[in-house]
Amino acid sequence: MRRSYDFLLILAVLPLLLGMGSLFGNVSPGEIPVPEKKFTVTFIDQMDVITKCTEVSIEGEIFLEGKQGKGVYAIPFDNIKSIVFYLKGNKLRGAVKLNDGNTTELVLRKDGLAYGRTKYGTFRIELSNIKKVIIHPGPGEG
Repeated sequence: MRRSYDFLLILAVLPLLLGMGSLFGNVSPGEIPVPEKKFTVTFIDQMDVITKCTEVSIEGEIFLEGKQGKGVYAIPFDNIKSIVFYLKGNKLRGAVKLNDGNTTELVLRKDGLAYGRTKYGTFRIELSNIKKVIIHPGPGEG
């Protein structure tokens, strides 16, 4: 009888062990979504850690998607100067400062992921852990 319990325990734990590619997710250290256009971005996280990245995307895309009222907006990185993230109630909001000087606010997915490449390797962060994003003008090569 003890053997059958051991076998059942192994069967229950095996999928968990096989799925442990990384401590922080299933992405290989060298792999991030590579966007069609390269942007240089500075991330400031909730602990005020500053990280400068190239090849930046959000969920593999080069636009910020969020809700405003009942509509869904997609604002290309080309049109964004900066984004300030904050929680209001249980919702993640982004105050988006546009290149034309206007500001708009979007409700964002808290679990959305931003990706980039640093001089040390790849970078990944949940949107809810970001305080501010600054998108730098010009080519994203550095």
